[in-house]
Amino acid sequence: MNLMTLYDDVINEDCSMIVPETLNTPHLVLRYFRPEDAERVAELAGDIHIASGVLNIPHPYTIDDARDWIGQHRFLRDHGEEIIYAITVRESAILAGAISLRVNTEHAHAEMGYWIGRPYQGYGYATEAAGSMLELGFRGLSLHRIYARHLSWNTTSSGVLTRIGMVHEGVMRGHASKWGVFHDVHWYSIMDDEYYSSSVHADHPGRDPSGV
Repeated sequence: MNLMTLYDDVINEDCSMIVPETLNTPHLVLRYFRPEDAERVAELAGDIHIASGVLNIPHPYTIDDARDWIGQHRFLRDHGEEIIYAITVRESAILAGAISLRVNTEHAHAEMGYWIGRPYQGYGYATEAAGSMLELGFRGLSLHRIYARHLSWNTTSSGVLTRIGMVHEGVMRGHASKWGVFHDVHWYSIMDDEYYSSSVHADHPGRDPSGV
């Protein structure tokens, strides 16, 4: 499908976002979350190793937490605030994680966030999903800038973000508190002109040649 046709109606006249219900990459299908995903989300996000790296995931994380979170998605999408997709493995349709764009339409930028459940790490899913979200953000939403951040110890996320073409902007020292401990936060970004000129995205932004 032609990308411009796919994204013709991403933003309607009242600035709410009409985004594709699914995004396809070579190994993944990104789709809207469903109420029945709550148990799986609680299982994956309830892993303390996942929660420790995501500022807005508490621990313990219950099925009620997951239901409340999924229940917010349509409101956020309809009000042009955030697009959230479930990351599912194409072959099995199993839910492996989540990815989002928190959009600021006034300034034409968005923050990308994601997590991948521990059993599905190391397969390149984060890189592949993040590349697809860049495509949505730049080709679909006509954003000027997309940025992301990670806690200083999370060097795996650093690799994901640089592989999709983001540039390390700097470090905010002691910027975030997680469970009473302050952490340095690393910031990355990519601009629209960098995205369109990058060979990383020349063929298909969801490609993941690295396998990470």
